[in-house]
Parts: sequence; C-alpha cells; structure tokens
Amino acid sequence: MTTSAMSAASASEAAFFAAGRTIDVPFAGEGAGSGGLNWGQQHILGAIRNLGSSMNMCAVRELPPTAAVEDFADELRFYLNRFQAMRTLLQFPPDQPPIQIVHASGTAPLRVLDLSEDADPAAALAALVAEHEQRSFDDEREFPIRMVLLRQAGVLTHLLTVLNHFATDGAGAFAMYEDYLHRDPVTALARGPVPTHPLDLTAQQATPAGRRQSDASLRYWEKQLAALPRRRPTAAVPEPGSRYRRATLRSVPLLLGATRIAHRLDCDVSAVLLGLFATALARLTGERPTAAQMLVSNRFRPGMADIVGNVSQSGLFVVDVADATIDEVIERAQRAVTRTYKYAYFDLEQWKKLLADAERERGEELALCYYNDRPSQRGGTAPGTQPSPEEVTSAGEGTIVWTELPFFNEHLMVTIDNAPDDDEAITVLVSADTWHIPREDMETLARTMEALAVAAACDAGTGSGVAAAEVEAGV
Repeated sequence: MTTSAMSAASASEAAFFAAGRTIDVPFAGEGAGSGGLNWGQQHILGAIRNLGSSMNMCAVRELPPTAAVEDFADELRFYLNRFQAMRTLLQFPPDQPPIQIVHASGTAPLRVLDLSEDADPAAALAALVAEHEQRSFDDEREFPIRMVLLRQAGVLTHLLTVLNHFATDGAGAFAMYEDYLHRDPVTALARGPVPTHPLDLTAQQATPAGRRQSDASLRYWEKQLAALPRRRPTAAVPEPGSRYRRATLRSVPLLLGATRIAHRLDCDVSAVLLGLFATALARLTGERPTAAQMLVSNRFRPGMADIVGNVSQSGLFVVDVADATIDEVIERAQRAVTRTYKYAYFDLEQWKKLLADAERERGEELALCYYNDRPSQRGGTAPGTQPSPEEVTSAGEGTIVWTELPFFNEHLMVTIDNAPDDDEAITVLVSADTWHIPREDMETLARTMEALAVAAACDAGTGSGVAAAEVEAGV
C-alpha cells in the first residue's frame, strides 16, 4: 500500500477532522472487458439522471477498539477482486449508448480521517454521511465504492462505506458483505465463484432467448396499455406553496388490520397492502381496471439471486377491483402481480418507444402511479401474531407528516416502508406533483388504505366500494 497526496478537504473534514490520508489499495481480479449496459443498468442510470440525485447508498459500521487499517484495506481489496461491478467505469461516447469497462487491476483509495480533539464524533459522522450521500461518483474515473475510516485519539471508531447505486442495489450490497463475512478463514478467499456479473447479463440479453423474453414482456405491456380507459383531459392546476410534496402516514391500525387479513387469507402482509392500495387508487381515480407501475427486482430469475448489480425494472400491474370484497381484491392482486413480475424484464429502449407510441395513439400522457413496497423487496413480509378485532379498532388513526420535496419526477408515487424504530407501525409515503395530484387527494389515498384495512380486518365481507363500469348502449 502506498499513501497518496491528501485530497482537498471537504466541508465536513474542515469542520471536524484534524488530519486525513488516503491509502491506495491495489487489486487484481478475474475477468475484464467492455460492453453495453444491461437492461437493469440502463434503468438505474436513467433514474439517477431523471431524479438529478446521486442515489448513493451509505452504510456505517461501528468498529471494535482492536480494529486496524490493514483489515479494511483487505476488505476493500476483497470486494474489488471478487466483484466486477466494483471495478467498472463508464464511457459516454457522443451520440452513442454508454459503455461499461471492467478493469482487471488497479488501485482504489481507502480514506482515513482523524477527528480533532474537541470534535463531537456523532456530529462528525452524521455530517460525513450526509456529504457522501450527495457527492456524486465520477462514473468515468472513480470506481463505484468508497471506504472511509474515522479515527479519534489513535483508535478507529467507524467505517463508512459508500456505493454508487449504478453499480448495485441494496440486495447486491448485502450479498457482497455476506460473501466477505463467510470467506474461507485460512485463505481469505470466497467459498465459490460469482455466478453472474453485469457483463454476463449484457451478453445473455443479446441472445435469441433474451430477445424472446423482451418481446414477450413488451407484448404484455402493449396489450395491457391498450385496454386501459382513457382519462378525462385535465390541465395542471398550480397550488400555493411547494409544488412537490410528500405525505407520510405512520399507521398502527394499517399494519394491524393488514396482519389480521393476512392470517385469514394465509398470505403475506405485502399482498394485503397491494390489494388495499389498488382499491384506494381505484376509489380516488374512478378508473377501472386500476393500473400502476412497480419496481420489480428480477432476482427471482436463474443466476440473479446474489448478483452484485442492478436487475430491477418497471413492471405493469393491472387489476380490476370492481364488484368485489377486499379479500377478493387481494386474491386478484396476487394473480395480477405474478404477471407483473413475469413481464418486467425487457429492452429498455424498445420499452420507451412502446410507451411513446401508446401515448401518441391515446392522445394523452400515461402518467401511471408508481407503487413501491420496500419491505417486500427484502424477502416478503410474513404476518406476525394475529391481532384481535378489538386491537385493530382501538388503535386509532395514524399520523400524517408533510414534507416539501425539491423535485419529483412522477405525478404520483406510493411507497410502503417499515416505520423507523417501531415494528408495530407501517408507513405509507405518498409523493406527488401537487399540480396534478392535490394535497387533499394525497391524504385521501393514504387514509383510504388505512380505513379499508380496519374495516376488512373486522368484516371479511367488506366490499371495495367500486362498481363495475357501465357498458355504453350498442357497444
């Protein structure tokens, strides 16, 4: 290892750290080459650009007093040697698609920062994390992993690991760390080969089998979009205050109600929440059938379970909730989401063309609501202890907190997440462009999900409240 010249101090370093140095960690891994981006990489790169955000992923690890710098140099080298995604740079040729280049060898920096004597360690760490969450990677020159060690009074206290979201998602990051933890204790090598790298996917997707999968997915999208009802023409209506907002409902009754329903139907909580969302959206929009986009992880496909890379793409969820009980809607939604997952693997450029053609033929922007269930992407949400009806009804209403967003590139997005530091509640985040989705409608959507959960938990006959569309005479 060699020590390079210290880079210019960042704002957090200048405020909290007395000194810092960079250690160049050499690596040499199997496999190198170049090629186009696979479909998942195309999706995440587009999302990063559309949001205008780095989307960096940060993880903090508290260290034991015996921790040594050399240990983390070895850890960084392990990731670079084993995972091609961690030693990939991009090129952006003019008027051509981006190219990924996997390097066989090189060096990557390990940063060591020494806290000044009077610095507050917690404040310094928080500032450093906030800074690296926003500091974009230089995709053409900087490998997509940063490791920063914090030291005070000569003792290492924390490790901050930062990953470029283009290189992998959260599941891939977890797979990396699991491989590191379970490496051979004698050789320090991983116990087996990496089954699939991102460049492998690029090659697979270009095969006849890959093209057939994409074609089948696009036919599904085309058929489903053609069957969706056309909307009444509406214009953007400016509202006072911030245009982009988020309503966060933290709800105990929603989780309790969904859990009781999941026990009755012998399914996971995520399936119940999906049915509640579909019903609430149908009530709000009046559209039948109800459609939404979903972020689908393709890790269920052969060879993709532990890939260090991005394999998520948009799926199209379509379900009819009319003239049904909530239980029936949930069962319909489970069948519908299976099709959503099956057909969420496709050539991104052809998909963009299909959407543009559909909007031109319809004479309107599709602007589908986006639904994202974060807990379900970590392996599903099995029901816990079955609550009683009295526990569900006595929980009261959840609380809603409003947040202004600097930018939001969708009309409407509903995100399900665990409540921070509270396993007895769940959160529904409704983010919207209020010029298209008023604040009142945002709150109504979240509250309707909650109310439906409570009602259906106590009465299996609770209906969706959505009537079938009337058929015009002579049609």
